[in-house]
Amino acid sequence: MEPLTLIPPHAPRRHGWLAAALAVVVLAVGVVPATAAPTAPVPAAAPAPLPDPDVLDARLRKVSDKGIGSLGSIVTTTDGQVLAARSADTPLIPASTMKVLTTMAALDTLGADRSFVTSVVRVAPGRIVLVGGGDPMLTDKTSTADYRPASLQKLAKATASALKAAGRTSVALRYDADLFSGPTFNPEWKAKWRGWEGRVAALEINSGKLAGGRAAANPARNAANAFARRLRTAGITVTSVAAGDATAGATELAQVRSATVARIIKRTLRVSDNVAAETLSRHAAVVAGRSGSFKGAAANLTTWLDAHGLWADGQRILDGSGLAPGSRLTPRALAAAIRLALAEAEFAPIIDGLPVAGESGTLKSRFDDPSEKAGRHTVHAKTGTLSGVAGLAGYLTTADGAVLVFAELANKATSYYRAYDWLDREAAVVAGCGCR
Repeated sequence: MEPLTLIPPHAPRRHGWLAAALAVVVLAVGVVPATAAPTAPVPAAAPAPLPDPDVLDARLRKVSDKGIGSLGSIVTTTDGQVLAARSADTPLIPASTMKVLTTMAALDTLGADRSFVTSVVRVAPGRIVLVGGGDPMLTDKTSTADYRPASLQKLAKATASALKAAGRTSVALRYDADLFSGPTFNPEWKAKWRGWEGRVAALEINSGKLAGGRAAANPARNAANAFARRLRTAGITVTSVAAGDATAGATELAQVRSATVARIIKRTLRVSDNVAAETLSRHAAVVAGRSGSFKGAAANLTTWLDAHGLWADGQRILDGSGLAPGSRLTPRALAAAIRLALAEAEFAPIIDGLPVAGESGTLKSRFDDPSEKAGRHTVHAKTGTLSGVAGLAGYLTTADGAVLVFAELANKATSYYRAYDWLDREAAVVAGCGCR
């Protein structure tokens, strides 16, 4: 028997007269009994060819690692087959590649649709409390960005309306940031960053930064003072501003709600937002029954990694952002996390948030020389940078169409630019590889 030929939907039909004749019959006598014609199974697409591990390894080793004291890397298929590895089980400083793990744990714990509320409550006649709900994207002035829907400007307008409706135009303002605990600046971070790195608090605006880029020493009080200014603009006299608790049973006057956890995560990974990563990690710790502190968040993340098979001897978690130079992860664990994120639909925001080489986020200006060209537009990866440290963890599609996962960490580099060259060129080799 001759094989059955399948005609694509867009192919011209050479026997239109037959269809017309059948139509006439149907109209005349109703339904025409017919026996379904047998159809041949559509052949499955052949899997994209994989690089030969020996050839791939040889090409990767030709990439110069001059000026890098310690490094580790791994390339795998999406189902975990190792194609190339170099010190993949060595715990190294991860820098901001840590955020992949932090956001995965937060997403799994909190859920994609969770959001955070900043509210104002009345605790006594003439006394209101601004209550921080841990919105890492809260702004002072209203923003048009979809990941920053909540602002003090909106909250003050709604609060002023509620107060005026109750016949009150003068209040004492208190602020409550007790959702989180412990220091707002991680003692594991470098002391020289204190003036510039945003602190972590349940109530803060503009990522904890003041005009000019300096960090607010007391983020909660800074936010409360800004809110007082907004109330005054809205016609409410504020007689004093001080810390205070929102008592149980207080009456809510107004609230603003953050973007969803999924949207916050995409933004966090795309631009490597340290404050947002730390805030999400604290939220996850609180939901898991731990303290909303750096230590509580680190312990919670460690437990989550262990439960998901991502823990390895020698790893160490000291924060959620990767700023702590004492943290350690292995390239193998990072690659395993990326594979998990690719495999499970719930982690789609993680994959969506990864910067794309030459296109977006912290990779927009990377892969910028001819030897790195093959990686542009096909490498999707989280970056990491500290002094003398850089990392890259994500996935890519090879020239032959195979989707591969990779993780690379460079420590003790003479400069992060030197490390960038090694990272980007290695990823570009894999992306451009036939390697057979």
